[in-house]
Amino acid sequence: MSIRKVAVLGSTGSVGKQALEIIDARPDLELHSILCRRNIGLLLQQKEKFLPSISAIVSPEGNIPPDIIKGAEVLDQAVEGADIVLNAIVGSAGLRASILCQKLDIPLALANKESLVIGGELLRDHLKAGKVIPVDSEHSTIERCLQSEKRPVRGITLTASGGSVLLMPIDEIRTAGPERILKHPTWEMGARITVDSATMVNKAYEVIEAGWLFENIPVEVVIHPQSIVHSFIRLEDGSWKALLGQPDMRIPIQFALEWPDRELDVIAGDKPFDWGTLAFSRMDEERYPAFNTVVQTGIDGKTFPAVANAADEVAVQAFLDGRILFGNIAEIIDEVLSLHRSYHIRSLEDVLEADRNARTVAAGIVSKLC
Repeated sequence: MSIRKVAVLGSTGSVGKQALEIIDARPDLELHSILCRRNIGLLLQQKEKFLPSISAIVSPEGNIPPDIIKGAEVLDQAVEGADIVLNAIVGSAGLRASILCQKLDIPLALANKESLVIGGELLRDHLKAGKVIPVDSEHSTIERCLQSEKRPVRGITLTASGGSVLLMPIDEIRTAGPERILKHPTWEMGARITVDSATMVNKAYEVIEAGWLFENIPVEVVIHPQSIVHSFIRLEDGSWKALLGQPDMRIPIQFALEWPDRELDVIAGDKPFDWGTLAFSRMDEERYPAFNTVVQTGIDGKTFPAVANAADEVAVQAFLDGRILFGNIAEIIDEVLSLHRSYHIRSLEDVLEADRNARTVAAGIVSKLC
């Protein structure tokens, strides 16, 4: 089997670190490049341990060794020459990397939600060519379940843990502080995505992503606190198909890097009796008021999703900084969207302009609340 050269963008984050371990353990994968935003300490450790051909940093601080690439062209240099790119960059900055993969016709293992949420319109060609492979566990599950289905399916159901507010009394949610919200019951994630899990904004993004990845298939969401079922598809005859197992991001990462049909290593070792009781319930819209708001932006399209994402980033950071209440996050997203006059996306600059304007409006709202 030929050696596949992998570029890992966002190598110092959770997904990036796990990807490096997978690449290191597989003889058919070779680490082409690593790139991070500013964590030079960890990047140097990764460079020494995994020996990539290229090591790059986007926003260098302090003294940077001469063999670390930096400057305006780091992204291009990290991607060029790779056989597949794992895009695990956090936030809207990841869209530029995804567009570059499309331009260079390089398969994209996508762990950056924003690429499709705010820029799906700009990635249509790569999506239609089947060269965007999802790394999110939910979408990876759907991809795997659909692989062997020759008949059309009736729908997709994404599972959601419910986040840290699932069992919280409704009257306590609005004023819950970061110390409570950041205690996710299942996953260990970064601060922003943990808050987005609690507001269910993250799941709304996944609904939008699913719309781009699996066109014309209806998408629903069900609460499943145990996170054992990683989503369902509803078959033509009404029966259900799912992928089950203990939460482990190494599984969808490996599947994406070995796409489309290369041999996989055994990673999971759990048994059904390890899972306990599995529960499912409808989503409580009162508990998660931002969910439907953000899902609607995907339906409305144009620049609305980019605006929702920008408003959410500003609001979540303000919450983590102690400047606003948890309940204000949904209100800020709603207000910013109500003030936005949308337009069609024809270029990356259209997305960035909507993003900048929304951040300015959201910051103004936050200032009034402080």
